[in-house]
Amino acid sequence: MNDSPPFSLTLMGRGTRWISCGSILGNEVMVVRKRSLVGVATLLGIILVSGLVALANSAPISGFSVSTGENGAYSVLFDGSSSRDPDGSIVSYQWVFGDGFSGSGVTKAHTYAAPGEYEVTLMIFDNEEDAGSTTKTIDVADGNVSTASSTGDEQGNDTVYQQANVLTGLRDGQAAPLFTLPSFDGQQHSLSDYLGKVVILDFWRTTCPHCISSMPHLQDLLARFADQGVVVITVLINHAWQDASSLFAKEGYTNFVALYEPDGLDERPSDVYNVHSIPHTLLIDRYGVIRYTGSPDRIYYTTITLYL
Repeated sequence: MNDSPPFSLTLMGRGTRWISCGSILGNEVMVVRKRSLVGVATLLGIILVSGLVALANSAPISGFSVSTGENGAYSVLFDGSSSRDPDGSIVSYQWVFGDGFSGSGVTKAHTYAAPGEYEVTLMIFDNEEDAGSTTKTIDVADGNVSTASSTGDEQGNDTVYQQANVLTGLRDGQAAPLFTLPSFDGQQHSLSDYLGKVVILDFWRTTCPHCISSMPHLQDLLARFADQGVVVITVLINHAWQDASSLFAKEGYTNFVALYEPDGLDERPSDVYNVHSIPHTLLIDRYGVIRYTGSPDRIYYTTITLYL
């Protein structure tokens, strides 16, 4: 039987008994601390993985069409089935009809009290709780409905696109930052000019061998998909645009939208896009949303067909 007195605060610092009891207590505390650290690490791991999954999710793209309804002179049928989610499923469709009423569902009929123009919004939510929205102004007349302006659906025989209502940033699923730059021929081009197109945006230098060797691949992608609305926009980030222009003319890259960053810019797109290594290439969908960032060599036919 151990004849050591029980541990108490009055024994702290008193010889070997304190050391013995303290060692036992210290071992127990160490075990508890180790278990606690394991639990905290596990919890942090779960939080980190959950956060990465959330960041990886692409926001859904909202879109809808309108047609004349069957419930009166000012009846309109709204159809949101053109909405899509590239990496998940849409679980909710919420309509705001612009006259104080709202509704839900993929399709929804609504009857207005009087003719006129109404601003209609469709907001959709996917299974990861990300949202996308589209707002369209419609003109309701006696027995007829037409689109006055649109964020991405049919307007007569044309299609008018606006950037998706998602956060602007550099991750997949975020809206690509907009910019305006001159081309080799002196014309000004804005990225927003190409909403409605699937854009391959390539940052490069004339002194980069990999940049130059990847140009035939970009040319191949453009040749394959140009008639389906794909454009290649190259952004030269050094100042040798005359050399680049000669190279493009020599190699036949005449269908690229060839831009460059001139001296004196307050904000260089290559800085906004955090370009540290080149070539630096993005795939941007018709609604201005980033779908891929990395090497141009990893953009395949199957990558592009997802967003046509």
